[in-house]
Amino acid sequence: MTRRAAFAAVFIAACAVIGLATLALNPPGSKPEGSVAAVAPPAPVVPPTTWPDYGPSGSFVAPAGPEGDLVALGYKLVTETYALIGPDVSNPAMRFAGNNLSCQDCHLNAGTVRSGLPLVGTFRKYPWVSPDGKRTVTMQDRLNECMTHSMDGKPLPDNSREMNGLMAYLKFIGGPPAEPSQSMPRPPLPADAARGAEVFAKVCVTCHREDGQGARIGSANDAQGYRFPPLWGPDSFNSAAGMNYVSIAAKFVQRNMPRGVDPKHPQLDVQQAWDVAAYLHVQQRPIYPTGRR
Repeated sequence: MTRRAAFAAVFIAACAVIGLATLALNPPGSKPEGSVAAVAPPAPVVPPTTWPDYGPSGSFVAPAGPEGDLVALGYKLVTETYALIGPDVSNPAMRFAGNNLSCQDCHLNAGTVRSGLPLVGTFRKYPWVSPDGKRTVTMQDRLNECMTHSMDGKPLPDNSREMNGLMAYLKFIGGPPAEPSQSMPRPPLPADAARGAEVFAKVCVTCHREDGQGARIGSANDAQGYRFPPLWGPDSFNSAAGMNYVSIAAKFVQRNMPRGVDPKHPQLDVQQAWDVAAYLHVQQRPIYPTGRR
């Protein structure tokens, strides 16, 4: 063997030994000390393709990335409105809602209950143009109508992060078709508030209390909202809210109340639902336009 060939053989053997030692110290899947782990790109925002159900305890999982952060913000604004933009939040500039309700007090389970004023699919319905073409309502317009009516507050700026978050969430759950509107049967007798008071006393007081003021999660002025929302009084929806329309409240109550019932298994009959809705309608509440400014 020549001197050059002998040197090459020794060099190759040394490289093999070094390689085996390196492999033993750093097995596949490990990273050498001091190295920087590779950062995976954010997962794309993949909206649900079937009707979601986030449940009363919340099974929503936010997608990754900046767009997902907005979706997560929108979800929290729907479920914990009082904690982010309620009248008792620490930053006065963020007090857009005039009461301590949450959007999901009416839009049940973050708007995913088919019978509970669902938000799924509504994003595709806007902008809405009146049949005569003289009026156009954008999604932002409709959201701010809720802010000034149901939340008894003031509009969110169209370019605010909060408005963008709500829009992102509605877009996220906007794939499946919106639930067709179901008509509420007329009652055998005209709705009567006196009979409704009896229904309220038998069925509704367990959650909403005798005075209709609901049950707080914490205490007054702590921005923690309600376990069961007030149905009238200064911290409830105002006179322009949809829930102050007897027909809307009757359908919502008959299909969803008490919680746990559904349209196929109602606890209240049609007459009782209309009567208790009439009782709610005559109670004291903020008169629109109001709102804490």
